[in-house]
Amino acid sequence: MNYLDIANSGFMFILCAIPVCVILVQTILFIRLAWKQGIEIGFDEEKMKQCVKTSATFSIIPSLTLVTLLVALSVSIGKFFPWLRLSNIGAGAYEAVAAGVGLSATGAADYSELTLAGFLTIMMCMNLGMSVAPLNTLITLKSYDKTLRKAKKSNPFMVIGTAAAFTGIIARLTIPYYVNVTAVLPFIATITGAIVMFACNQIGKKHSLFKEFGLSFGIIAGVLMCIIVSAAGIVK
Repeated sequence: MNYLDIANSGFMFILCAIPVCVILVQTILFIRLAWKQGIEIGFDEEKMKQCVKTSATFSIIPSLTLVTLLVALSVSIGKFFPWLRLSNIGAGAYEAVAAGVGLSATGAADYSELTLAGFLTIMMCMNLGMSVAPLNTLITLKSYDKTLRKAKKSNPFMVIGTAAAFTGIIARLTIPYYVNVTAVLPFIATITGAIVMFACNQIGKKHSLFKEFGLSFGIIAGVLMCIIVSAAGIVK
């Protein structure tokens, strides 16, 4: 049986829809509680309505990035599981990387060689990998933050060291896409996204909207460029 038969089945839809519905209900409850609390502490109701409208408007552009990633992941791991993952705790960049790590763990060269067991491995990798984040935050964040603040005061190098460690992680995840020209589409997407994000940062000096959503614009531009070159037959 092809793993996509399961990934796109009604049963998978139900399994994914249940937690997504829980998330939606939780979101609605939080909004109601926040609104009630705002009224109780004396916030102006009209200003709160304006805040809701502004927040909703500024949430649309970042969400477009997730939509494009949803479409991209749906081809490889089905329609419903990416929908669940991108509705849950996580980030667009994480989901793509985690899916790639899961694929590597199966030993398959690409998704065309993936089996049902391999698909399960990818699901576990994406779910369990991100589950560590809230657990780690719950258990260690308070003591970690306290220790880090103390270390930064006693040793100024810690400020540079933590920034360098974060930069190293980002470099490890991104540099391979810049230097591996044999993977043409990822290379095109990376270069296009970098150029667009640089342009957004420059324009953002006068128009903050471009700077705030530079990453979203870059990802969308990279995806669109891959679609264009593929449709034109330049790259297959």
